[in-house]
Amino acid sequence: MSQSSPLPSFLWELFLRLRRRGFVVGPQDYEALLLALNAGFGWSSQQALKELCAKLWAKSYREQETLFVLFDQLAPVEEAWELERDVKANNLSSSKDEPDSTSLLDLEEDDESDHNKTESELPQAHSRGGLPPISLKDVKVAERPFVLEPQYPVTYREVAQAWRRLRRPTRTGPPIELDIEGTIEKCSRVGVASSLVMRPRRRNIAKVLLLIDRKGSMTPFHGFCDEVCTAMQEAGRFEELPVFYFQNSPAEGADDSVLESDALEDIFFPPLDPVLPEIKPVTEGDLYLDPELYNLISLEAVLKNHANDASVVILSDAGAARKQFNAERLLNTIAFFKALRAHTTRYVWLNPLPKNHWDGSKTKSTATALSRHIPMFSLNRRGLHQAVNVLRGQPYTVEKPL
Repeated sequence: MSQSSPLPSFLWELFLRLRRRGFVVGPQDYEALLLALNAGFGWSSQQALKELCAKLWAKSYREQETLFVLFDQLAPVEEAWELERDVKANNLSSSKDEPDSTSLLDLEEDDESDHNKTESELPQAHSRGGLPPISLKDVKVAERPFVLEPQYPVTYREVAQAWRRLRRPTRTGPPIELDIEGTIEKCSRVGVASSLVMRPRRRNIAKVLLLIDRKGSMTPFHGFCDEVCTAMQEAGRFEELPVFYFQNSPAEGADDSVLESDALEDIFFPPLDPVLPEIKPVTEGDLYLDPELYNLISLEAVLKNHANDASVVILSDAGAARKQFNAERLLNTIAFFKALRAHTTRYVWLNPLPKNHWDGSKTKSTATALSRHIPMFSLNRRGLHQAVNVLRGQPYTVEKPL
């Protein structure tokens, strides 16, 4: 590359903006782009450079769309694209537009170049009566639509990283992987050259059953729950991940005569501890195949077909959003978990509300009572990893086990 076509200066600005939007990229990622450019990639056209940046820095479709929009905003117009294909390593390292090592190490500092503009450099709006017009002089509008990403307590990447830890690797399928130890052992046994020993490749056979509470107090969390569900389905790498929906409680029809027990008269909270052994398992009730709660499927069929030897994840606020206690809802939920224990003992409850909304001596809600019997965690990064640890077999103590 000749000195007249240095490294495009907007790449560093693009890199900084991606970091401010939560991209997990560091100095090594920027160095990877420099090495790729040094090797001759990305110089044929503006589109080629855009695709190169996406391959190196974007880890999902959403991140790719964000990168494309920022690239179009910062890159020069196509007519001004005068890059040459002959790339020289010394010119890349000595380019004035390339950030030095100090800039690469100091990535946490915000770029304040946009705040140093003088008033003369800002677009001027002249009043002609009514609302003032908006001037977009010298502003290039990207051809691709803007990608507006919601800011949830956990990102797509954090959800994927947490659930990829839930693995049960087993060698299944056709023998396509070389077994080095087996081959050496066979040759040593027969004493002559023989055929290679092959073995099946390891595959994750972990199964997860996801039950999501829908509507009611969960309505504000629909988008958040959908994002978590999508991340688990696309990046969890499970053998099976069926998703079903319910409202308030997965099961219904528990025997409410236990609520009339004399043992509950002098107890204000939690009310079901004295009668906990008397609650019978219940598999009655219906789940839904779609988030709109239109297509029904029986709870018994779901447990029979998907819960055996699976990890069950319930995603619900358990009434914590309204900070109310509902004894019947608690009764039905405990009866459901007693029925679930006949199929699997690996289950967790993820609550989209922070822990201080449902855990504590001053909090009296259905979620507070339920967390004394079921492993319940907040739907954040820490809570996700704690839930995965429990599903992997790590001991977890609840106050009143079922």
